[in-house]
Formats: sequence, structure tokens, C-alpha cells
Amino acid sequence: MSVTTRLQPLRRAVLAAAIGAAVALPAAAQPRPVEIQMWMGLTGQNGELITRFGEDFNKTQSEYRVVVSFKGQYPEQRAAAVAAFRAGNPPHIMQMFDAGSGDMMQAKGAVVPVSEVFRRAGLQFNPADFIGPAQGYYGLPSGELLSMPFNVSTTVLFYNKDAFRKAGLDAEKPPQTWPQLIEAAKKIRSTNAAACGYTTTWMAWVMLEQFASRHNIAFGTKGNGRGGLDATLQLANNKLLERQLQTLVDMQKDKSFDYGGRSNDAAAKFISGECAMLTQSSGGLGAITRDAKFAFGTAQMPHWPDVKGAPFATTIGGASLWVFNAPNRSQAEFRGVAQFLNYLRSDKVMTEWAKTTGFLPATNTAFKAMQDEGFFTKNPGRDVPILSLINAAKGDNTNGYRFGRWTEIRDVFHEEVEKALQGNQTPADALRNTERRGNALLRAFERSAS
Repeated sequence: MSVTTRLQPLRRAVLAAAIGAAVALPAAAQPRPVEIQMWMGLTGQNGELITRFGEDFNKTQSEYRVVVSFKGQYPEQRAAAVAAFRAGNPPHIMQMFDAGSGDMMQAKGAVVPVSEVFRRAGLQFNPADFIGPAQGYYGLPSGELLSMPFNVSTTVLFYNKDAFRKAGLDAEKPPQTWPQLIEAAKKIRSTNAAACGYTTTWMAWVMLEQFASRHNIAFGTKGNGRGGLDATLQLANNKLLERQLQTLVDMQKDKSFDYGGRSNDAAAKFISGECAMLTQSSGGLGAITRDAKFAFGTAQMPHWPDVKGAPFATTIGGASLWVFNAPNRSQAEFRGVAQFLNYLRSDKVMTEWAKTTGFLPATNTAFKAMQDEGFFTKNPGRDVPILSLINAAKGDNTNGYRFGRWTEIRDVFHEEVEKALQGNQTPADALRNTERRGNALLRAFERSAS
């Protein structure tokens, strides 16, 4: 055997090793995807869908990896995010409900306006692409958006058609006014069609913020806080708010009204059939559709017919997506944030989100796409929140509010209203005390933000 023949196996082995190394090099040099952390404030079906949106986005590309996490309800999540920001490691994106917008706006250095995020990434972004109420609520006078509207909602009335029929009421004619709701609730109780006539989720959101917008009344100065940090609450001597609270106090005597707590717990009273009517976010539709064992309908939030011009538009609710800053946050991370937000505002995502959850489509094109396919025609009642928010009459006080420390002020309102419901003070006292305690919180916020 020649030397050449003896060397051939060695040459083949060396060649194979070289080829293997060459093949392995690209894999070894493949950069890891940039991780984007998003914190959300929703659970159940809605939270599962947001998580899936993150997973779907990850499948569309390999440069970024979105991780969606639940860090508690909105107030707890905000507290955790503030702590994380102070530690230099906040999430890239945080979903925050409307009540936290005033605080987020004043978090100087902590957040990057979403318009700026898209600009840095070189992606086209027009705030006017979002429905008017959302653009106005989360925007600046310049027209730029501070945060990106996502789960847009407003208050609606859900009602149990089976209970209406049992009580001898017309199941296709839900109450449009508060006198009509009161009458229906009492008829439901007198016939024992349900154990309770009416309940509500989110007492402060529905009975203060949404109620005030529905009747175009101010509950604070400077455009309900939108005009400056020195705004004050104006609740004392508000006869319409006082009348509404007194109505609830009176209705609970025969369980025409039954208090269901400060947050969303009252929804269970409706879904179980215990209460025949419920005011709730339109975003609660998904859970009702899935779990209720009766026929139900959706109507706009009732109004008092003696208020001139009513009913006015309800105001925006739900939440938006805020982008956090951080000392070591790279441009690649901001590009990833913009790419994911761009994915979330696509018609594909927005329409699926709206159809599945009951939240409104946040963009004009998604809304039009749903109209064009006949979604609202095929699903009666699903256009109710749109009509309430967009098509109803506008006024000086239908554009929402922007107060700091509002989640705390909501709790103050709840505490004072609960005392009135328990008979320990009058509704007038509840409003007077809420104004006094709430203004103290606003002044403390003003000092901390200045």
C-alpha cells in the first residue's frame, strides 16, 4: 500500500471535520432573539388570548421573542412596574387601565410615548388610525399618542332575557332610562324571576365616571383633570350624582339592587342567574357568552330622561399599552417593541380580539373590516358599545378624565358609598367626603409631580 493510499482515510477524516465545522459555524454564530417582556393585567379567556398573540408573533420572525406575563390586577401590576423601574429593569410593555393614565403621564423618564417608539423604529404610525375616543383619551394636544389603545371598552347593560320573560317583561325591549330599569328590577323581584333585579361591577367607573359622561356633567375642574395638575374634584352638592346613589340605596331594600363589590365580582351574580341585569364593561361579553346558561341581551347604559340632552356618549374604558424606558435598554429592544405593537394593531389581531372578547376594535380599519363582513348584522347587540361611545351625543364632559392617584380616589369613593349603602351616612355625605379626601390625594400628587 502506497503512502498516498494510506493517507486517503486521514484526508477524508480531516475534510469531513472541516465540512462539519463549516456547517456548525452559522448555527453557533446565530444570535439569540431579543427578549421583549410584556406585563398584562387580564386573566381568564382574555389573558389567554393576549398570551397567544405573543406566541403567534414569535412564530412570524426569529429576531425577537415576546414573553407575556400576568403580574396581578392593574393597580398591583403598576406598583410592581414602578419598583422594577427603580431597580432599572422594568418590563418593555405594560398594559394599564384607563384609571392609571394620569399617573403614567407624570412618570417622567419612565415611559416613552408610543409615537416616539414607532418613530425610532422607522415604522409608519398615525394616531388618527385609532378610533376617535381612544386617540383623544391617550393622546397629547400635539396629536401624538402616549400609549397605544388596545382593549377599548365602555359600560353597557347586560340583561337576562329569560328572567325578563318570567317577570312578564318584553325581552326585546331592555330599559333605556333609570326609571325604566327601576321598574323592571322591581317587577323581577315581585315575581321572583330572579333573586336580585340589578347589580353593577366597578362602582366608581360605572356610577361616577361613566354616569357623569352619560349625562355630560363635570365631576372635577379643568375638564375633569385634563387641563392641569391643579384640578380639583367637584362632587359635593352634585344633585344628579346624589340622586343616583340614593336610588341604589333605596333599591337595595327589596334587592331590586344588590351591591356586588368594588371590582368585577358582581359579574358572577349575573352569570349565575342571581341578578337579572348588570352594568359592566363591554369586555365582559366573552365570559358571559361562555358561562351564562340563559339568553341575554346587550343595551346601552341607562340615563335619566329629565337631564337636558341626555343620553350623551359614555366614555372610554379598558386599557392601553405603555412602553417603559430603562438605563440599558437598547435600540434593538425598542425596535422589537415597535414590531410587536405593530403586530397587535393589525386588522387580523384587532378583529379577532374584538370578536372574541367584546372589547371594541381600537382601529378604524378593524372596525370597518368587521362592518364590511357583516359581523354586527350577524351578531345583534355587538354594536351597542360602538353606538354608545362613538355615535351618541358629545359634550364638554364626555372626553374622559385624567387625575393622578385615581385608583386611590376610586377606593375612597367606594368606601364612602359603601357607608351610604349600609345606612351609616347619606349619599350627600358620601360625595362630600369623597371630594374632601380625594382633593387631599390630588394635592399630594401635584406636589410629587411638580
